[in-house]
Amino acid sequence: MATPAGADPGGSGGPRVRSLVLVGLPGAGKSTVGALVAARLGWPCIDLDEVIERTAGRTISELFAREGEAGFRSREARLTREMAPAAGPPVVLIPGGGWIEDPDHRARFGVSLEAVYLAVSPGVAVRRMGPSIADRPLLRGEDPEGAVRQLLARRESLYLQSNHTVSTDMMGAGEVAALIVALALGQRPD
Repeated sequence: MATPAGADPGGSGGPRVRSLVLVGLPGAGKSTVGALVAARLGWPCIDLDEVIERTAGRTISELFAREGEAGFRSREARLTREMAPAAGPPVVLIPGGGWIEDPDHRARFGVSLEAVYLAVSPGVAVRRMGPSIADRPLLRGEDPEGAVRQLLARRESLYLQSNHTVSTDMMGAGEVAALIVALALGQRPD
């Protein structure tokens, strides 16, 4: 039988399964893949951007305009602590692309969160986002692919601190989800 990620097979009260967090650039497929992974594992799926919009009664773009990125990141950090507590049942957490920049989040990698970096090239990310790129405050402007490249340059070393990296350029969402489920269950991916 496979051992779940973070399991404690020997003894201090049985298995402890870590929550999964999917990190990566906008357009990496975090929301789509996260929903598939959660469904396959039977875990709740928490898309932080959706929760923030619902609780604030505003879109992410409106929050960025009103509170700036720092205000948005503060909301994101509070919700991360509330919705994926270290001692809580496992969830699939889907944060925004900049979530990775908070060192408190990265400190949980391998402890209470099993981090999976969904790597995507900037060109593929922009194509995947399509017209919805206009709704992303950090990517607006004349050169969205250039903006994605800048985000990658700023964040890639942080993303690479994840427990696992999955390159998504040549894989469909279902394939990526199957690979992550295998990793979460401690199985050897095909």
